[in-house]
Amino acid sequence: MKKVFFLLVLSFSAWALEVNLLEVDLSGKPGELLPFSFIVRNELSEPERVTLYLGDWDRDVTGENRFYPPETLERSASSWLSVAPTSFVLAGGEVREISGVVRVPAEVQPGTYWSIVFVQGEPRLVPYQGVMVTVTRRIGIKIYVTIEPAEAKGILRAVEPKGLNPLWVLVKFANVGTRNLREVRGTLRVLDIEGNELASLPIGPFPCLPGNERWVPVETNLRLSPGTYLVLAEVDYGGEAVLAMPVRLVIRPLSLRPLEEGLGIPQDLDGDGFYEDVDGDGAFTENDLKVFGRNLASPLVKVNFRAFDFNNDGVVDENDLAALEPLFRS
Repeated sequence: MKKVFFLLVLSFSAWALEVNLLEVDLSGKPGELLPFSFIVRNELSEPERVTLYLGDWDRDVTGENRFYPPETLERSASSWLSVAPTSFVLAGGEVREISGVVRVPAEVQPGTYWSIVFVQGEPRLVPYQGVMVTVTRRIGIKIYVTIEPAEAKGILRAVEPKGLNPLWVLVKFANVGTRNLREVRGTLRVLDIEGNELASLPIGPFPCLPGNERWVPVETNLRLSPGTYLVLAEVDYGGEAVLAMPVRLVIRPLSLRPLEEGLGIPQDLDGDGFYEDVDGDGAFTENDLKVFGRNLASPLVKVNFRAFDFNNDGVVDENDLAALEPLFRS
């Protein structure tokens, strides 16, 4: 629901409450006052009431922002932060400078702390697809405060080959230091057993907050034949050393047999690597859906998972049946 609302707000060209920056990156010492400012602009021709308030935020493992009340997180800077004014009316076309200050506590450990200042307009009724809906424009300005000496330290938690058609890999990185890592980047390489490089693809760049993890999918166009391969992730987070994690990937030949008595051997009718003719009768029909649904947990399906992993996520489950159904309906 939140994503739908966000897209809905951005789709209206009439919304023109803007700010001149989306991040403030400050460095300081314990007990120091750190001033900052930003500009709010009303590009509409009519007045707009603006409200400012504070909050906490972080990111989930996919990089999506999550928002919380102020002082929720361990490294929240919300209690250090103040802005003024917090409520005002902007005339059409008017610009207002907002002043802020960070009061760093005298007793604080080194590291990065953060908060967010929300700039919110007033609710308005606007037409959308033949109806009137109420929407509110809200912009978040992220505030980072780094107390030196902050430590930059990252680790690779896992490199996980997932779907095989084509191959994609999930790289799991964790910021175990105290410094905000603004740009983590790297390279994923796939090599055959003789050391020949089959693919070299970028990882990131992406940011990672202290104490947070990021799970970064890396997609290739490789449809690998049975054999043994090396998947190597190398990640530079800005520290003293580049991280590296190799993973051995073994792809076994398929050993397909009829899933039920009286059926044929499953077939790949179009050569895409997926065996949609589950019942082996030479055609893709509704019966294939029924047979597949009855055999999701079959050992024959599990051992040949890459033939039946129709959503290419590395496992065979109900989601693969859901992915197969639209192919039949179309």
